[in-house]
Amino acid sequence: MLVPTGSDLNYSQENIETPKGRQREIACYSWTTASGVTTPVMFKTKEDNGEIQTFDRVNVNFMERKIYCGIPSFEYHCDVLINGVSISKILQYFPERSKWYLLERD
Repeated sequence: MLVPTGSDLNYSQENIETPKGRQREIACYSWTTASGVTTPVMFKTKEDNGEIQTFDRVNVNFMERKIYCGIPSFEYHCDVLINGVSISKILQYFPERSKWYLLERD
């Protein structure tokens, strides 16, 4: 049974599979409107060598609400500017955990 935890968490379909790709935990600065709509503005990742990389030019193309094995999430399909080149990225937000992830697909 799906139980929404807020006015913006109404999901119509549950995804049985898990997200495809590697999830990397990120620090994300986001904007949330008074009605509860969240939009990522910038995020930071920690590379394997310990270096912090900042992505401060995030353009959200669209957002999907998903449920993976009963866990609600939002997937933001974004373009980020890296060295003058626009690269597609997927950011995931899990509101029940207040966690952001970068989904890296092979």
